[in-house]
Amino acid sequence: MKKQVLFLSAVVLAGALSAQVTITTADQPAVGDVYTRARDTTMTQSPGNSGSSQTYAFGALLNQSVDSVTFTLPQWTPFGASYPNSNISVMVNQGDAYIFGDMTPTQFSVQGQAADPFGSGAIPLTFSNPETQMLYPAAYGGSFADTAYGLNQFYFGIDPGIGFVIDSVRVHSWIYKDSEYDGWGSCETPLDTFNVLRQNTYRKQIDTVDIYAFGSWAPAFITQVDSTRTYQYWANGIGFPVVELTDQDDLGQISNAIWLVILPTLTGIPAAEHSTGIPAYPNPSFDVWTFDTPAAEGTLEITDMTGRVVRTVNITRSQTHVSVVGLAAGMYSYSVNGQAMGKVQVAR
Repeated sequence: MKKQVLFLSAVVLAGALSAQVTITTADQPAVGDVYTRARDTTMTQSPGNSGSSQTYAFGALLNQSVDSVTFTLPQWTPFGASYPNSNISVMVNQGDAYIFGDMTPTQFSVQGQAADPFGSGAIPLTFSNPETQMLYPAAYGGSFADTAYGLNQFYFGIDPGIGFVIDSVRVHSWIYKDSEYDGWGSCETPLDTFNVLRQNTYRKQIDTVDIYAFGSWAPAFITQVDSTRTYQYWANGIGFPVVELTDQDDLGQISNAIWLVILPTLTGIPAAEHSTGIPAYPNPSFDVWTFDTPAAEGTLEITDMTGRVVRTVNITRSQTHVSVVGLAAGMYSYSVNGQAMGKVQVAR
């Protein structure tokens, strides 16, 4: 009888560990959430099978490098003005790049990004037709197709090694995507074992670059086509894939694996609590906050959650910089001339 009880307990436990997962709006990331990820570029194993009650065994993934992803408000970044319809921003690796999104109860879509594609400085690259990343609720058997488009023009002003200076460039970007929630089951990572829903996405991007040189536009001077297949493994209550595998060019070979090193730091602070007439960015910050302060004399104070003043800085110009060195990770409030303005965060 005792053996039968133990056997039944094992069956029930196995079922609990592989229960079907549905990702809903409750699993969305919030402003202030920080994710630390490791990268493995030498993974050779399969992404696993589609279907029900699968086992995805990625416990042998390596930690070859680490970066961070932080969810913040667009107005807390240097490029927020270019994305008036975005309500959340993703800061990658302490500001190397930014992704700007629109988070709603039914979907997460990307409005564009800010990056340095040509080695001439970071620029905003916007989508006039946003790119859908996920629809909610996401459940096994669901799928969606999407087409996104963006047109961006900016001054270039350098010779990229072709023998003449390119004055300006115009970039047309088309994205075609098919995404399917094609499997669920247990996912083992070096961090832990999770109940997951797998999202299998094929994405093709076509970039056509027009150049302006010698007084006229040369259309389609460069055309680049990239295609990828990604496998993302989503667990409830985390807000980010516990593992993401990339098959560059969709050749059936994983070229890059990213996995969560630690469970994320979740603040879950609603955007309304961050509203302020004086923006601060990057927020969260790893080194320095920049505050867009009025060009007048005054005092900016930073206080911790106990009300203790931890920084006092005189305002002498339109931007005020405050170092976070020596401050513990967490949330802080800031005020100008005694008037509360908002909250900022230190991330480590």
